[in-house]
Amino acid sequence: MYWCKRLIIKIPVYVCLSIFFLSSANAYILKGEHVLQLMIEKNNLPVKLFVNQKISFFDPGIEAINTEYEQKVRYRIPEEFRSDIAADDGLKRIQVVSSDNSLTVIDGRIVAESEMWVDHYKDIFFYRDRKRLVEKLDSLGINFSVTSLGRYNGVICYVLGAEYPDESVPQLWVAKESFQPVRWIFEVTDEQGVVEQKEIRYGDWKIHYKTWYPSKIEFFQGQNLIQSISVMQVEINPPFPVDLFDIEQLKIFYSAGVGEEKDSKVQNDIEKRIEEFKKIYE
Repeated sequence: MYWCKRLIIKIPVYVCLSIFFLSSANAYILKGEHVLQLMIEKNNLPVKLFVNQKISFFDPGIEAINTEYEQKVRYRIPEEFRSDIAADDGLKRIQVVSSDNSLTVIDGRIVAESEMWVDHYKDIFFYRDRKRLVEKLDSLGINFSVTSLGRYNGVICYVLGAEYPDESVPQLWVAKESFQPVRWIFEVTDEQGVVEQKEIRYGDWKIHYKTWYPSKIEFFQGQNLIQSISVMQVEINPPFPVDLFDIEQLKIFYSAGVGEEKDSKVQNDIEKRIEEFKKIYE
């Protein structure tokens, strides 16, 4: 009887202590906006950044490389980005993003004025202002009223946008100690209205002078690796002209038909190449 009374007394005490410790733990979880501020400071990107990288496209399910291109990427921070691909087979692709505007040109032809989900990998480097980054991530579905702690590959991370271990909603994972992004889960709706889950993973972070940048970026559709980026070279504050990022000038230039061929066979080859490239990039 005495043992039962002691047990009855102890149970409420244990419950109260558990609630106290859980509340204390949650009190030390930083808000998502604060995590992003520390992430921006940690990355410490310069005004200008040049990245020479190799982008690989994989056959879904077997993770065998289907196509590879060398890609030159330029950032003019904040909020200006350009990537160029000039392949051995003659294909040329230019993508420029400036603030909320985007333009993609393939073989001298404007093919898109919006970004695909894979293009957003650069967003975590693109912004210097926390408010602007929050607005961008919010527009891509991340709920900043929710932040939790989770573990990924043995690393404790802040999970922005979800209660760990829920991975069914858009969320950004940032390592707790280094404040480097680890993974970014998207929800993408296709033309038929079907929602698919996509994921970007950042790894092998290296320091270049005082700037941190990942050496590997991987893109997943479900569990399938579909693209990867391997960084070969990073340059801090290299010289390059500002007009590289002028979307309006590029629109005028390429809308005027610059680079178009009169020969019908060449024109058909260009059309085919554009469609093939768009297909593997999407």
